[in-house]
This record gives sequence, structure tokens and C-alpha cells, in this order.
Amino acid sequence: MTRSEAYRCTVERDDDGRVSALNVHATNLEGAERSVRVNGYRALHVAAGLHDILRDARLRGQDWTNGQPLPVDSRLGAHAELLLRAVKPLKRIDRITTVAAGVAAMSHEEAGYWHAQATRRNGLRALRLLLVESSK
Repeated sequence: MTRSEAYRCTVERDDDGRVSALNVHATNLEGAERSVRVNGYRALHVAAGLHDILRDARLRGQDWTNGQPLPVDSRLGAHAELLLRAVKPLKRIDRITTVAAGVAAMSHEEAGYWHAQATRRNGLRALRLLLVESSK
């Protein structure tokens, strides 16, 4: 049996049922925890991409809407974490949607590569530049 990081995704909704925040919480092999949260208008524009990524986890619609943490495997969790980390500092809606769509469309292998690069200096910046330039 192999050990891997444990991931949980949470979708928070406002009183009207709209997505208000997206969270990915990870616990690494040593037990250290990290999380990334995207809220406000960013969450609205990223929710569809996150849903596309998590569709491979065979989640039911009720799982997506009840607000409880969704445990996902390390492959999908890393992909979801990459998505949120890539859009978190962006402010322009057109760039948020472009980057979110680009990350969501990546294969899991490509997302795994970029997830590893995200820990390096300017790794996320390079990813954002690549996705924005390729969409022109």
C-alpha cells in the first residue's frame, strides 16, 4: 500500500445558494497541513472548472451542494489545489476564467507536473503566462 497526501474540497454557498467560497485542504505525508481558499467573485468563476475536475471522483450532486468536505484522491486533489492556487492572486475576470478553464482542461499528468512546479519560484506565474498567451 502506498501513502499519499490526503485532500478535502469544500464548497461554501451563500443564503441564495450561490457559490461563495471554494477550499482545498491538504495533509501531506508528514502530517503538515496546507489549504487554499478562493472566495467572492473568483469563486463564482472557478466553480465550473473545479466541478469539471471533481467529476472524475464520481461525486453525486448532493455531495457538491451540501457544504461538507469532500475527500478526493491525491491526483484529483492536486489538480483542484493547482486550480485554486493559479487563480487566487488574479483580479481580472477574463484572466480568471481563462486560467481556470486552462487548468481544468489539463490532463492529470500535466496538472501533476504544474502542481510540482508551483512550489518553485515563479512556477505559478509561468503557468498563468502560458495559459493566458495560448488563449490569444
